[in-house]
Order: sequence, then structure tokens, then C-alpha cells
Amino acid sequence: MDPASFILQASIALAMVGLLTAVTALALSGALKRNDDVDSLFWYGFSGLLAVLLVIIGAAATIEGSSGMVAAGALVLIGIAAGWLWRGEHDRKSKLADEVVRSEREAVRARHDRVLQQWVTYELDPAATIDFPDMTDLSRSDTSQLIRSMRAAALLREQFDGGDVGLIEYESAVGRLETKLAAAEFAAGVVMRGSVEGSWRTER
Repeated sequence: MDPASFILQASIALAMVGLLTAVTALALSGALKRNDDVDSLFWYGFSGLLAVLLVIIGAAATIEGSSGMVAAGALVLIGIAAGWLWRGEHDRKSKLADEVVRSEREAVRARHDRVLQQWVTYELDPAATIDFPDMTDLSRSDTSQLIRSMRAAALLREQFDGGDVGLIEYESAVGRLETKLAAAEFAAGVVMRGSVEGSWRTER
């Protein structure tokens, strides 16, 4: 076989290996994104590897002296594909982790906002102020503790937003604030509140 034909046929074999490797890598990437089971991942990888091996064997049988070159090229291409898969999976997991953290941060802020909204109702809603004057009476222990927890949570929120404290510390402060609000409401005789409009039933 003349050199030109050898190079052409070996290049075609390598191109087939590259195509099969790329298809396999894309299939594995899609399976990872879909969180397919391990069996699916195995069969995608096994099928792709088997196809590549068949090309190498076919090249060795039909193109004399090409087996070493095609096999070496296949190893390089498989290594590139594996690196691409690893990088993509690493980036995907990092993004998922960031999204989880962002969701947790937003959830804690939302809890804090709900407590503040409840408290503001007792100050701004005339009906609530009349029905539950104890909720704004700072001489009462439950109410004063609520206010102190509110200030502590507000300070930690500022530090949390500035990156000076972590999520666990801020979430603990919000949890304490929720507990203090529930205790103050119980002491004031609040049994039930409407979700938006604001309707209460007192324990008398």
C-alpha cells in the first residue's frame, strides 16, 4: 500500500474513532444531566468503547501497520473526551451546589420577612392593635424578648448579607425570632391569624 493510501485510510479510521468517541461522550453527558442510573451510564460507555474497539480491530485487519497509530489516536481522543466529561460534570455539580446554597439563603430571608410582616401587622393594623395590645407592650417580658430577638436577627442579616456570618448562624437567629414571636402571641391570647387579610380569634 502506498503512503498516500495508508494515510488516507488511517485518517478515516481515526475520524470514525473520533466520531464514536464524541457521540459516546455526548450520550454520557446527557445521561449525567438527567441523573440516569448507573446501569444506563455503563451501557452508554460500554457500547461506545466496544464500537471504538471494533474500528481499531477493523483498521488493523484491513490497513496493514495502522493498528498502533489508530489505537494511539483512540487513546488520545478517549482521554480528551474523558477530560471534557469530568470538567462538565464538575461544573454542573458546582452550579447545583451554588443553586442549593442560594435557595437556602433566600428561604431563610423569606422566613425572616414573614416574621417581620406578622409583627408589623400588630403595629399598623388598628384591629390587631386593639385586640392584642400586649403585642406592642414592651413592659411585658414576652414582647421585650421578641423585640430583642428581632434586633439580633436584623443585625445578623446585615452581617450575613455582607458575608461576615454564615447561613447557620443567621438561620439560628431567625429560628429564635420565630420562637419568640410564637411565645409572645400565645401570651397575648392569639390563637389564629388570617394568612393575608388578617383575621384573629382570641382565647377568652
